[in-house]
Order: sequence, then structure tokens, then C-alpha cells
Amino acid sequence: MATITDIAEKAGVSISTVSRVLNQDKNLSVTEDTKRKIFEIAEELNYTKYKQKKKKSAEQKAKQKSIAIIQWRIGEQELDDIYYMSIRIGAERKAQELGYYLMKYSDLNDSLSNVDGVLCIGKFDKITIDKILSKNDNVVFVGTNFPLNNFDTVNSDFSYAAELALQHLLELGHKRIAFIGAEESNNLYGYRTYRTPVTNTYIDMMKHLGYYDEKYFFVATNTYLSAETGTDLARQALAKWGGNLPTAILAGNDAMAIGIMNVLTANNIKIPADISIIGINDLAFSQYTNPPLSTVRIFTEEMGEIGMETLNQRISSPKIDRRIILTTELIKRASTAKPRE
Repeated sequence: MATITDIAEKAGVSISTVSRVLNQDKNLSVTEDTKRKIFEIAEELNYTKYKQKKKKSAEQKAKQKSIAIIQWRIGEQELDDIYYMSIRIGAERKAQELGYYLMKYSDLNDSLSNVDGVLCIGKFDKITIDKILSKNDNVVFVGTNFPLNNFDTVNSDFSYAAELALQHLLELGHKRIAFIGAEESNNLYGYRTYRTPVTNTYIDMMKHLGYYDEKYFFVATNTYLSAETGTDLARQALAKWGGNLPTAILAGNDAMAIGIMNVLTANNIKIPADISIIGINDLAFSQYTNPPLSTVRIFTEEMGEIGMETLNQRISSPKIDRRIILTTELIKRASTAKPRE
């Protein structure tokens, strides 16, 4: 561990100066450059006392104006589906604009009562939602579909997103349209067999049009909408279909679409000549797939920004609970075309 003497020697100043700078002595008359140099060297040499002092200052700042961010998926999990990462980035940007100090929580046993509000990103189950609400009155969830009960929510219109995707395929002339999706069932609210808007919109539209066929419907439950899940389901689908392939596939999201596309390509099935593929989300990587993925844009960063704005409003002037639903947009790329003859 570095000492004050080590810092003083490297900075070329006296031991007394270093001590007074690190202890925030307001009566000390030194230049800004000297202070900065001492702080940088202290960090470099891992001066523990300065780090503790800095942490205490951050905690004091947090008590003044702070927000806790709780993420459903963290670390490597977030990389499996960067949908949630994109939401977080938008939330962090808006928090900075609003002047909030952000504290990231991964353990709900930590105290949430000493922050002004809590922004939760992801699909939390009812038990977790109730636990968070018991610790703070100002809470906004981005991505949950549970009934409003002392919290606000921000989400996108996934029913309309699925409708846009299917309508695009129908306009191209497709009728044999498969669906490959997944549901995190334990984290969703509802009484139907399937609970995600995308899944139910596919079922409703295809049955209404008379095009629904059970062999073209693949949904995994209690699992993530990831490329790995898309890969597994696509392999099962191909084994079941044999030579009776659909002409198009709606994927539960872009990550699943990538897994599906990789399986089709490995089996010499051309996209879109043999099968068209469309996803939902329009994440950054979607335009770089081969071929570029047609999808429906979910405004993820805006979800994070509006979530933070909503939390700010709830903190400053709480009113009735609100459910905010954002629009979506069809993005046509090269993975969809007219059906094969």
C-alpha cells in the first residue's frame, strides 16, 4: 500500500501538502494542476484513504439526488440480448442530463430507502416487484407487464410490432408463416396459455386469416429470447418440417432471428430465396447480419430515457400510476422477399 511519503515523492511536493490536499483542506493555497496531480498519483498508487474519502463524498451526493438502477439481466446475461443494455444506456444518458447520481444495485438486500427513486429494467416477477416496492415509493419499471400497483411502467407496443411484421410478410405474398419464439413465463402476467403480446398476436392474426398451422408454431417457455434459444428451436423445427418448409419465419426478437438464420444457412437454406426471416427490436447488430435483417424497430434507448423522465416526474410530483406505451416502426431489409414458387 502506498503511503503519503510515496505520493509526495512522486508529485515533488511536501508530505504536508499531500496530506492537506487529500483531506480537502480548504485553507490550502495550491494550484488546480497541483491538486489534480496529487489526486491522480494517489489513485495510481492505490492510496486507500483517498478512495474512502471519495466514496464517502459519492454517498453524500447520492443522498442529495440519487437513483438506483436495478437490472433484470446483468453482466454476461446482458450480452445475450443487448435489448436491455440499450435501454440502460438511454436511462443513464437521461439521468446525467437530469443531474441524478446513479447507483447500480444487483442485490435487493441493499437498502433502497436512501435513494430518491428506483428504475427497474427488465421482466421482474411479482415477488421481486413487491420487494422493491416495499423499500421505496418512487419506482418505475421498464419492460414489465404486471398490473399497475403503486408504480409506473414504460413499454413498447409489441402487439403492433408483431402485426407490422406479419403484415409485411403477408403483403409480400406469404401464407405459410412460421413463428419461433420464447417466453420468460415466470416473469409475465396473464391468464392465457401464452403471455407475450408477440406470441398471441401471431396466433390471433394467423387464425383469423385461416393460415395458422400447428407445425409452424415453436415457442419455448421459461427461457430467454436469445440466439441460443433460436438455434435450438430452429433445429427442432427443421427436423419436424422435413421438406415441408414454411416460406417465412417471424422470430420472437432479433437475437433469436440470428440463431435461426445461422441454422438455416448451415443447412443450405437460402435467405430470403427459400425462407424469409423477420425479427423484432432492430438492435445495432441487425443491419450487419448476412443478409441484413428485416425487423420492427423498438425504440429501446427512448424507453430508457422516458423511464428516467417518468421517474423524475414521480419523484417531483407523484400522481396516478401510469403505463406508457411507445410506438414501433417496420424496417425493411434484405432478409425478406416474395415467397419461393
